[in-house]
Amino acid sequence: MDMNIQKYMAFIKTVEYGSFTKAAKALSYSQSGISRMINDLEKEWKVSLLERSRLGVELTSDGMKILPYAKKVCEEYEKLQNQVDEINGLQSGLIRIGTFSSVATHWLPNIIKKFQQDYPQIDYELILGDYEEIENWIIEGRVDCGRR
Repeated sequence: MDMNIQKYMAFIKTVEYGSFTKAAKALSYSQSGISRMINDLEKEWKVSLLERSRLGVELTSDGMKILPYAKKVCEEYEKLQNQVDEINGLQSGLIRIGTFSSVATHWLPNIIKKFQQDYPQIDYELILGDYEEIENWIIEGRVDCGRR
């Protein structure tokens, strides 16, 4: 992800949560990382975006003017990423997985569950076989991937 987009997202989330710490948790960053990104934006733009206090943060008047544009940039970036993902076939479709029963029972459910959180429109077909069958299915293109 583009570093500037990350900074804009840090700015937006900090405003939404009113806290560097809460924004950091939501974005999986450290509190100091979020603070640094916002400081970088303020230096780049030569404006003060947030009023900092012990109670949290609030937008400055300049921050209020800039926030809608930062949101728009992030929304458009998300649309761009979705379009690229769609072009690359990651938004919908079917993944055919060649595997055998123990892997299908013990490993794949958790992997598929996690993947579906990011790609809910993708369906799965599990085809059970032995080592040789799975290898042949991959060669023939009958399955998209195989796990033995």
